[in-house]
Amino acid sequence: MSQKDDLELAIMLHGHIAPGLALGVRMSRVAMERLGIIKGTRKYVGIAETSRCLADAIQATTGCTMGHANAIIQDYGKLALTLARVDTKEGVRVALKKNAHEHSALMKKWMLREGKLSRDDEKELGMELLKLNEEYLDIIDVTINFESTFDNSKIVKCEKCDELIPIGITVMKDKILCKGCAGNAYYST
Repeated sequence: MSQKDDLELAIMLHGHIAPGLALGVRMSRVAMERLGIIKGTRKYVGIAETSRCLADAIQATTGCTMGHANAIIQDYGKLALTLARVDTKEGVRVALKKNAHEHSALMKKWMLREGKLSRDDEKELGMELLKLNEEYLDIIDVTINFESTFDNSKIVKCEKCDELIPIGITVMKDKILCKGCAGNAYYST
């Protein structure tokens, strides 16, 4: 797939062109090139350091997805992402340098949040970001410090709610419980 195809897929996922989406496509492609990987290789994990547009771009560009448990958000509020091998933990982190606002007036307005961009401005900046010179990117080799969270263990029944779950993510409190029944639910009824 071309960078343009990746952006079109990202736009379909995200709903519209946004500067962070285009930046995420550019950063993802830089990381993929540095690691010598092709889209959809499941032995990699994509990590976005923001819960915003970059996360959608990683999924569209790399093939790392929430459903494969290899698209992860570590929300540090940074315009940065990492692509790394699951087996060796070796990867590449790509971040926007602090001086990137010098690229253009639109870039400065967006990066430093000096005002709201119009849809036309977002599209224009997005196209600029797809071609962003690597001089504005901080590209470093990294080692990730966590395991993939995909669990492929035997399925068991929670002894409280009777829902089926992988035994590898149960909580044992005198009986087999899902995280929700063990008091770790993200919702209440």
